[in-house]
Amino acid sequence: MKKAVNYLTPFMEAEKTAANGGVASTEIQYNGTVVLATVKGDVHDIGKNIVGVVLGCNNYKVIDMGVMQTCQQIIDECRKQKADIVGLSGLITPSLDEMVFNAKEFSKQGINIPLLIGGATTSKMHTAVKIEPNYKNNLAVHVLDASRAVVVVQKLLNKGTQDDFCKDVREEYDELRKEYYDNQKDKTFVSLAKARAKKMRVNWDEVKITKPTFLGTKVFKNYDLNKLVPYIDWDPFF
Repeated sequence: MKKAVNYLTPFMEAEKTAANGGVASTEIQYNGTVVLATVKGDVHDIGKNIVGVVLGCNNYKVIDMGVMQTCQQIIDECRKQKADIVGLSGLITPSLDEMVFNAKEFSKQGINIPLLIGGATTSKMHTAVKIEPNYKNNLAVHVLDASRAVVVVQKLLNKGTQDDFCKDVREEYDELRKEYYDNQKDKTFVSLAKARAKKMRVNWDEVKITKPTFLGTKVFKNYDLNKLVPYIDWDPFF
């Protein structure tokens, strides 16, 4: 995919030059800078790579840090690149906790740009309950797949839409959190002693156990396989 984008890039630049009256721009005007990284402990990057390509094709400057990136490395890169948005990706379950840790550290160290969360194990519910409340400086939003990334980034960076978009996401996440915690209230737990008191009790003296006709290995002599297991053509096996 990256090779395909590299092949198309000269044609895209030529189109920009033509639109600029035939004068090539000495400085590329990006719609924004996005830092992407797979969090520490995770090496999956297919989804992240697709997101990077899609954003790049829509004139966003994408800084793809790769996989196994620590929280501090991501923070330093965001400051270095003066990023407008940071995106965290992960596939394995431990990545969910790592993303929560990153959100807390981003808040502590003053990172105040929108935070995108993506990956197969991530979800809108997890983002609403675990990540978004811990990201104090800006909005943490779950992105379902690469096809949604451009729309989300555009709404977050467009001054005319970002306020309404952030408000809608926060309201939706408030409802998800309420739903989650209401469901937790419906669960009733008993003490370990009470649970053990309710354990299944079996009187094995009253249970009839069929004894096998023999123990060990038995060799059949002079038997017909076709009678033992019909519907199988045994000739090819001999």
